[in-house]
Amino acid sequence: MIKKASIFTFLLFVVTLAIAQAPSGIPTGKAEPLEMNLPNIIFFIVLPILLLIFYIIWRRKRRK
Repeated sequence: MIKKASIFTFLLFVVTLAIAQAPSGIPTGKAEPLEMNLPNIIFFIVLPILLLIFYIIWRRKRRK
């Protein structure tokens, strides 16, 4: 059982490495940091926090 699981994990890892390639149509280079202007702050910080809060509230109401 352990041998089968380890073989499966190894093959899965090898296949993942074989498939993982950089796409040829997309320019590669050094990633730049996110520009902290108001739309980015709202979209990447405030909106996910609000979604998380609403999800927690929704789950609590659903349990009752």
